[in-house]
Formats: sequence, C-alpha cells, structure tokens
Amino acid sequence: MAKPDRIHRVVLLVAFMSIPTTVLAQAPATSSPARVVATVQEWVLPGTFTQGTSLADLETRFGADNVRRVKPDADTYACEAILFPDDPTRRAHVSFHDCEQLDQLRSIEIRDRASRWRGKHGVHVGMPFEELRARNGKAFGFSGFDRDGIGRVHDQWSPAVGDDATLGKLDVEEGDRMYFDVMLGIRSDVPASATSIVPRDEYIASDDPRIPQLAPLLEVVGFGASTSLDDEWD
Repeated sequence: MAKPDRIHRVVLLVAFMSIPTTVLAQAPATSSPARVVATVQEWVLPGTFTQGTSLADLETRFGADNVRRVKPDADTYACEAILFPDDPTRRAHVSFHDCEQLDQLRSIEIRDRASRWRGKHGVHVGMPFEELRARNGKAFGFSGFDRDGIGRVHDQWSPAVGDDATLGKLDVEEGDRMYFDVMLGIRSDVPASATSIVPRDEYIASDDPRIPQLAPLLEVVGFGASTSLDDEWD
C-alpha cells in the first residue's frame, strides 16, 4: 500500500521543481511601452517645445553632453547651440532670443536627410514639394530664393484664395506654442539648365502661375519651429 503514496510524493516533487521554470519564462514580458512612446515624441517639431524653452531645459531633456554651444563668428548668430552635433540622425540647430541667458527659444531647425526628427504630419528632409502641399491639404505661399538657393515657408500655410478660408494642416493649431517652418531647395538631381526659372528674393503666392513648373524641381531641405517676441503664446 506504500507504492501509491511514493508515486504521489514524486508527482508533487516534479510539480514543485517546475515552478521556477514557469516564473522565469514569464519574466521577459515586463516591457515599458509608455517610455517607447515618450521617446518617439521627443523627435517631433514643434512638439512640446515653446518660446520658454532654455538651454538648461535642453540639457535636462537630452543630456548636457549632447548640447554644444556654438562660438559666434562673422557667419553665425551669437545665441546658437547644436543638439547631438556629431550625429546626423539626431542633430538639431537651436537659437535663442536671450543671448546672455541662452533663454527664450527663437528657433530649432533640422537640416539632415538622415534625421529621425519629423515635423507636423511627418514632414521630413527630402520630401518632394508636391507631397508637402498634399500634407498641408491646400496650396501655400513661400519666399525665396536667397543666395544659398533656399526658400522658406513661415506662417503662410493658409492663404485665403477666393472663398477658401480654411486652415492648412501645417498651420498653427490648438496646443502649438511655435510656428512650423519649412526650408525649400532645388533637388540635387535637377540639371543646372533647368534652374533658370527659380525666382530670387520674391514672395511666391500659392496661386502663382510658376508653381506648376517649380514644383518638380523642389524638395524640403530643412524644417523647424520658431517663435517671435511679437506674439503672445498662451
């Protein structure tokens, strides 16, 4: 009659020994998806940046070792810093209104094609002009081009044309505390002979008859967010 009792004890021992294996197998399931989402949000402009953002805020957010102040010279603004200066996937160029305290964020710009940063509605460096217009949901105006071949879209996303007074999707919206800006340039594969139609130092309205010819030549070469001391961001 002792044999069934011995078998019962063996079954209990085997079951007890299997418990740690089960616990260890479940341990890797403790991920933190909330932190992953927060990390992604850090690379969006305008995002949570505001005119009140200071150099100290950027050092806290990205790490002091990843923020380098630019020494001013004849060709640079006196209040500049660069985030991740040696990493084109994270690099950002920053300037401030307050040069002494490096406070009151003036602008933050992205210029690298390999950047992980994104603008509103996924705008990125290398985006074709026509796709940019599609993301905005309507035609827009821009100024340009300067001696470096750069055109700029700033607070021009929602031109009133005829009875159309709708806002472009890239315009300032509720919750934004900075303007969304885009820099336009000529695509690198465009032959020099085709660039003669590119205007110099003009304002090109959204309904300018030259846009159908210009559009295939242009792409986003930079984007960012900016503020003006003349505006009150509540």
